[in-house]
Amino acid sequence: MKHQILYSILTDQQLNHWEKLVNNNIESLLLYSDQLLWWNKKINLISRDVSHETVFEHIKHSLIIGALDCVQKAEHIIDAGSGGGIPGIPLALSYPNKTILLNDIVSKKVMSMKQIAYKLKLDNVSTVHGSVALLEMGASQLVVSKHAFKVDELVGLLGDRKWSTLIFLKGANEAESEIRKLDIPVSSNIIELEMSLDDPFYKGKGIVEVRKLNEKL
Repeated sequence: MKHQILYSILTDQQLNHWEKLVNNNIESLLLYSDQLLWWNKKINLISRDVSHETVFEHIKHSLIIGALDCVQKAEHIIDAGSGGGIPGIPLALSYPNKTILLNDIVSKKVMSMKQIAYKLKLDNVSTVHGSVALLEMGASQLVVSKHAFKVDELVGLLGDRKWSTLIFLKGANEAESEIRKLDIPVSSNIIELEMSLDDPFYKGKGIVEVRKLNEKL
């Protein structure tokens, strides 16, 4: 099956928007990183012995998708395989008018995310334990995920649900091969972050936008 696959870089407008999101919410994002590290000592949410600076870089990285038009326009966002709340909680902090659902199959992680959201006073966040395959969703809900799924794996789990757009934070190099495995027609945009950001942290990293097409290509 043929798929529309484009490669791009972040625009100056998107980079500026991302910078504003980080700067305007810096105190809340730093508090979230403190909470994430505290819970990580009890539950394996992220790599062990990771520094505060590295955790914040991952939080900042996850917020890049907040500069995308589809994220800015979305009213309801599902963070699939959220783990410790990335990217859902940074998005909730930056966009208090959006409703964010944090989902994970590991109950301890869901419990920690619920407590973090409570500590951060995030009234726009809810959590659900279980497979993303069991969630009810409609075309108006945007699904995002950071490194939790391969593209074809998540699409397979969602089955015939009426999703329209998926956003992945994942390695750019493997994204195309995962997209080509799909048995439904999609339009995809792979944003190569290392081409836009002069920082070794972003080497190989990408944002992958996948949109379902109504007709076969």
